This record gives sequence, structure tokens and C-alpha cells, in this order.
Amino acid sequence: MSIDTTRSRRTRLDQEAVLQAAEALVDRDGYDALTMTSLAAELEARVSSLYNHVANLEDLRALIQVRAMRLLGEHVRAAAMGHAGIAGLRALSHALRAFARTHPQRYAALTRPPIDREAFYAAALDAIEALAVMVRSAGLPDDRLLQSAMALFASLHGFVSLEVAGYFGDLSGTSAEALDLDLVYEQVIDGAVAASLEASR
Repeated sequence: MSIDTTRSRRTRLDQEAVLQAAEALVDRDGYDALTMTSLAAELEARVSSLYNHVANLEDLRALIQVRAMRLLGEHVRAAAMGHAGIAGLRALSHALRAFARTHPQRYAALTRPPIDREAFYAAALDAIEALAVMVRSAGLPDDRLLQSAMALFASLHGFVSLEVAGYFGDLSGTSAEALDLDLVYEQVIDGAVAASLEASR
């Protein structure tokens, strides 16, 4: 690449371009592989030029978490449209799994302790509100909403995080009694919803 081309590329660098490149790096190599040096190499830019767009590595990772949470919220909110009650909870559960399977590294990033808590929880409003509506419409009282929502998410996250980490390996198609992960996930959903409803009685 010529010096003129490199300079031209650097002049076009903005925060959105930096964050998109960071997300591409996270998707490919993982959240822990994200450093200012690796990002600069991804952009073919100087590390120093990145500080015009993000304050530091912690700020960059916080922004990745916030953007991932906002994207998940958009998916969850779309899935919730036209649903209510247990059917709605099932739709949200499938949206969560689909997001994690599509963006496993970003899903791992957003399930880490948030760096910028205020921005992260603001980004999570879509997902939180959609889940609260579905939990309420399933018949759970308001004083059990938070507990039930967190219990449901914890159950789903347990399966989803194992799946995207490759824990289940090739079990879905190699054994004589093939393990159907879709059916396993349905059982996880059914168990989590039933437990929440039982706890509310």
C-alpha cells in the first residue's frame, strides 16, 4: 500500500469505522484478543490514531459490550412482536439463542461484567422490557418479575453458552441415539418457565 493511500485511509477513519473493525476482530479472534495494537493492525493505522476515536482499550471494550447489548435488544424486541405469555417467552428464548449462535464472541462479551454499567443497562432496556412484558403476560405477579426474569435468563444462558463454546461437540449427529440440541433447548425453556410459574404460586 502506498503512503498516499494509507494517509487517505487514515483521514477517513471515524469512530464507527473503528468500532466496526473492532467487532470484526472480536468476531474472528474473540473479545480477549481485542487490543489497541491488534485493532490498529486490522485498520492498517497507527495505534495513536485510534485515540482520536476511543479513549483507551477499556473504553473500546465497553463500547463493544454496549453495541452488542443494543443489537441483542433489537433482536429480542423484534421477536416479541405479536406474542404474549408463554409463547412470547419461547420466542424470546429462541431469539437469544439465534443471536448467540450468530455472534458468539459478542454474546460472550455482553455477558461479562459491564465496564460502563450506565450505558450498558441503557442499551439493555429493549431486552429487559420485552422480557418483563412476556413474564408479566405469562401470569407472574409484579413482585416476582425481576426474580423470574433473571432465573429464566440464567437457565437459557447456561445452555446457550455451552453450545456456542462447542461443549456439545458432535453429539447432535454421531451417536446411535442422536442428541437433538433443539429438543434439549426446548426442554430447558419448558423447565425454566414451569419453575418460574410454580414459584409464583
